[in-house]
Amino acid sequence: MMLVRSLLVIVFLLGACATSDLARHNALETVDKDPAVVDASFVLWTPCTRQQAIEWTATAGKDARTAIKAACCYVVLIKQGEDKALRLADARQGRNLAEIAVNMVPNSGLAHYLAAYLTGLEAENDPMRGLNLVPTIEHEALLAAKLNPKIDHGGPDRLLAELYLCAPGLPVSVGDSNKSVFHYRRALDHGPEYKENRLGLIKALLAEEESGLACLELHTLLDDMPPANGATPQWREAMELLKRMCSMLESEGGIYRFSDN
Repeated sequence: MMLVRSLLVIVFLLGACATSDLARHNALETVDKDPAVVDASFVLWTPCTRQQAIEWTATAGKDARTAIKAACCYVVLIKQGEDKALRLADARQGRNLAEIAVNMVPNSGLAHYLAAYLTGLEAENDPMRGLNLVPTIEHEALLAAKLNPKIDHGGPDRLLAELYLCAPGLPVSVGDSNKSVFHYRRALDHGPEYKENRLGLIKALLAEEESGLACLELHTLLDDMPPANGATPQWREAMELLKRMCSMLESEGGIYRFSDN
């Protein structure tokens, strides 16, 4: 009788453990497939090693977050690398990982952003195929901008703006400085503190021959970047002269006149 009771206890415990493991597994799957959780729980561009990238790549097919982590690591390695052939190989590997994440969590703006970003790095390191990759970059970045525009300080719109500013125009490619201005402004809305957004907007406005507006944006940028030794009288005077120059440019274009406030 005691033996039967012992066996029943063991069976019960084993069953409970199996149920617990199954519940944990299902919970992990649910979390892993929730794009809001995937996007919110990840910090971009953290330092990593090639060995970590290799280890994460080995298990990327089981977990979207691991695929994203590995893809992001390859971006970091590319930025640090000096060997062009290795950078290209890393870009292709990272792009594959980002596409794995996209397939797992198709509504993750982060996954689409990394797919666009790494495709862009592939194009940068393989100029012969660059134009062929432009539609993919645009498609993935547009999806990312729709799903999660705040990633990386407005990164999806910044990536689109750079693409439209640098790519050849129609009919060769998608280049369009007006679209670039639009997306840089959107990037600024989502990442006003990120100086690359305003710098890009200045370039796009100059490409649109909007020198007055570009001057205003430059004034705003420099006003947020006082010299290391503080806002000296000379710096303030230089900023005031820039402000006056912007006003003259805008007034000549009949668009805007700087107020005295």
